[in-house]
Amino acid sequence: MNEQGPESDAPPMPAAVLPTEAELRVAAEQSIVLKDLRRYVAALGKPGEPDNALISRWAEACGLVRVVDGAHVAVEENANLLDSPVELWERAYLTIGETGRVFAVEDDDVPPGFDLMLPRLVSTIAFTLYGSGPTPVPVDLLPEVLTAMLGLERSESTRHAVAVTLDLLERLGALHQGVADPAELASVTKVTGDPSPSPAMIWLTPIAVWAINRELRAAGVNAPVVGESADESLDSLCSGLVGTAAAIMDAELKAWARRRSPSATIEEASAFLRTTKRPEGRLFALVVLGATGEPGVEAAAEVRAEGGVPGAVAAMWLSEQGAVRRETITRDEVAVGMTDHFAAMHVLGSFVHQLADLEDGFDVVDLLTSSGHPATRELLDVVGANHPDRAMAKKARTASFKLRSSGR
Repeated sequence: MNEQGPESDAPPMPAAVLPTEAELRVAAEQSIVLKDLRRYVAALGKPGEPDNALISRWAEACGLVRVVDGAHVAVEENANLLDSPVELWERAYLTIGETGRVFAVEDDDVPPGFDLMLPRLVSTIAFTLYGSGPTPVPVDLLPEVLTAMLGLERSESTRHAVAVTLDLLERLGALHQGVADPAELASVTKVTGDPSPSPAMIWLTPIAVWAINRELRAAGVNAPVVGESADESLDSLCSGLVGTAAAIMDAELKAWARRRSPSATIEEASAFLRTTKRPEGRLFALVVLGATGEPGVEAAAEVRAEGGVPGAVAAMWLSEQGAVRRETITRDEVAVGMTDHFAAMHVLGSFVHQLADLEDGFDVVDLLTSSGHPATRELLDVVGANHPDRAMAKKARTASFKLRSSGR
């Protein structure tokens, strides 16, 4: 994008899910900016020629037009770009920073030197959103990130500069916008100190992810793509998935399954389900089995029949899939299977959030202590520190103390 791009020694980025060529073309064709660029070039030299400083500058930056005798004329050798939407979209993305001079002249609210600042703003915002994966980022956190990374002042002009940059990216089709839920708003308030933060959340569109991935790779950054690890063993793949977003985990596991025949997928996933000592590994193995359809369900039923922790986990999964009736699941299977699921969610960073969603009256402490699961005490400590019901939290701390005193 510009000289402020990623360095070759940057840490590895999360694996990205890239759109297909057909999806890229559809996304590019829907871009407001591309439509404006095409209209601008088509109207050159005609009566009523559009006077749009932003689009005319962008068209020049993209190489679609050049100045001749003080006026824009089409660059014939680049005319094919108008019929190549994906290539034109990428060029518009890479040159977005060159539009800053328009705002520096026409917008009195942008900071001094905005034309020089815009490329850095675009890069930092783009790479920040890329690094968050599919997880939406609160708009109100961006000024905090930018002041920290770029040394900008905390001011209204900085916030306006961010708003202008986001508007450009959204018009190009590089951003999605959504609304934060109450929990997310509370987190933003805690970080920013603003009692009434904006509910706006943003994340990259698939075509933007594609473009940034290409940019990162060109800069020598380790920017993996979902599916590139599909030749690894399931054990190795699962080890690398911890810490990634749920959508990425699911996509990686399904890509791994697609790389193999159904029989090979089922054989390795079933063996891994039986032998792994990691609760998240059992969870991942069942996702893979689920991707194979009915044969995977049958394989999970065989694991259930063998009992133990894998059998209990398989039983709960089969119930969730509607493959067995809930009343056929034993109490032990429920206790061990649910505890193992909670243990997996704890490894993946979601157990604390699940506590708030448990039904009122659900005694998670009784469930954990009755399971005999190896992760019981660790989970009790989490419940004791984070359960919203103070009585349940105290009960968890007491149960954890008793287990610790007994050496378990």
